[in-house]
Amino acid sequence: MLALFGSSGQPPAWRDQAACKGQDPERFFRPSHHGQQDAATVCAGCPVLDRCREDQIGWEARGPAARRYRPTGVVGGLTGRERHAVHYPASGLRKDAA
Repeated sequence: MLALFGSSGQPPAWRDQAACKGQDPERFFRPSHHGQQDAATVCAGCPVLDRCREDQIGWEARGPAARRYRPTGVVGGLTGRERHAVHYPASGLRKDAA
């Protein structure tokens, strides 16, 4: 639990206010586009969305590269692909050689 919650081993108190509290975690890890939209809808109305997103991005950034390179699920309203883009932003437009 230390890897997830730090030295306390307990989830942060804000999680008690999360819109996803008590929901099946599988709802947030469906591979289909429809499944991701469903999860993002739950996140959209969450009163602690910003804290959730901040914690997840921070957790991914502090851990092994695999957490950032291949994130999965919808967390903090962002899909794995969207979180990957946060960690690895595009460096600009590709310039073709003449």
